[in-house]
Amino acid sequence: MVAKLALRDALISHKAMSTPAPVADVAADQRQILRDLAAEYGRQLRQILQVGELIKGSVYQIETRCGNPGCHCATPRGQLHPATVLSWSEAGRTRMRSLGVDQRARVRRLSEQYRRLRQARADVVRLHQQMLHTIDQLEQALRLPPPLAAGRPRAARWGSPRPRG
Repeated sequence: MVAKLALRDALISHKAMSTPAPVADVAADQRQILRDLAAEYGRQLRQILQVGELIKGSVYQIETRCGNPGCHCATPRGQLHPATVLSWSEAGRTRMRSLGVDQRARVRRLSEQYRRLRQARADVVRLHQQMLHTIDQLEQALRLPPPLAAGRPRAARWGSPRPRG
């Protein structure tokens, strides 16, 4: 998916740098790029709409002291206890919660779901920016110059004095 979006970025850049083409060709190219971007945008939105429950954070293993003064981990060189934790950021601080054996698989799956949602969101933002850029390029390709003035030239400003004669 990401490789496909990178390819789209390269195509847009290449089209912007290539030699000038007739307006109809440029407009047709921009329309096709816009159709492709819209299709990918729809795929990303469908993926987001399928998301179920999720948990913000990362699950990983740490080694820690248990806090029991009589435990082997309390000695300066004692072996530490392995623990699986969920770590997340809240109000600018990192929070951590130990996970029981029965929670690990579910919380890991839900945190992966959160990462997938955030990645899909980032892809939608990037696609949206590309669509706006492509719309601007399409507008530029289709824009005609203002028509030439017909008849007698007008005064430079409204209300300017007319020559008396």
